[in-house]
Amino acid sequence: MYIAAQIVGILAVATYLLSYQLKKRKHIIAVNATSSFLYVLQYILLGALEGAAIDVLSAVGAVTAHNKDKKLIAKHTKLIIILLNLLFLATGLALYKNVFSLFPIAGAILQMSAFWITSEKRIRQVSFLGTPFWLTYNIACQAYGSVIGSVLCMVSIGSAIYRYDIYPKRKK
Repeated sequence: MYIAAQIVGILAVATYLLSYQLKKRKHIIAVNATSSFLYVLQYILLGALEGAAIDVLSAVGAVTAHNKDKKLIAKHTKLIIILLNLLFLATGLALYKNVFSLFPIAGAILQMSAFWITSEKRIRQVSFLGTPFWLTYNIACQAYGSVIGSVLCMVSIGSAIYRYDIYPKRKK
């Protein structure tokens, strides 16, 4: 199970990294949701249930944010964001094991919040802020594929920020 968890974690990481290299908001969110499901499987295999539960909610949040222009969601955006944040908190606290259980809550709230932002530039910036929380959690629960992935994710998002947000301005 341990080796299978690490393999699934590496697949989750590859999908996650790919998401931030995409230019369109809807593609970033769709590929990121796929990654969340792979992370869920990894955490279940490792017995890290708080990470798995938070990632399930992350996928729900990503899909909801992807559909933010739909009439019902657009009408209740603030309420939905508040409810999702409360679900992250309640779920994380219900599955609390130790202080490291709080890290996926913070990382997921930042990540999910990023998806409600219209600007791709801001999506990348806010998502970058959530990554160190997941890095710390992954170290604590021995999700080593994801540890490497968290570091690579920071590099990937950083390169996308440079490529899409900084370099075009410098070029002008």
